[in-house]
Amino acid sequence: MIRASLLMSATLLLGACSSKPDVPELEVESQQLHQRVNTKGQDEFAFVVTVKATPQMNLDTSKPVSRRALKRFADQQRVEDSPELKLRLEDEAVVRLKKALKEARYCESGYKIERVFWRDRSVQLRGICQ
Repeated sequence: MIRASLLMSATLLLGACSSKPDVPELEVESQQLHQRVNTKGQDEFAFVVTVKATPQMNLDTSKPVSRRALKRFADQQRVEDSPELKLRLEDEAVVRLKKALKEARYCESGYKIERVFWRDRSVQLRGICQ
């Protein structure tokens, strides 16, 4: 009886650990590539990727809140608030930058990203052509 109890407890514990909430997908709303020649005569770029807003989940506190609703509220991630999602967006922006530069036939000899700027739901990669 004790073994069965221990086995059942271990199974529940492992099940709880493995049911980590899924990280939400980032849905790109827009991307823009800006090109110019700076005062030193170097070709430079700014690439901006913006994701769609994740609606803020609200809890109705006028009535009792279920554990499930409370857990969903606690697990909700928005790119504005989540360092993990910001890093994923930055990685996605780097992949998209490479493709956009190739399509625009810009920086064909290579490029270097020098600065990264964040604003709410967007990331901007700035750099120069090699």
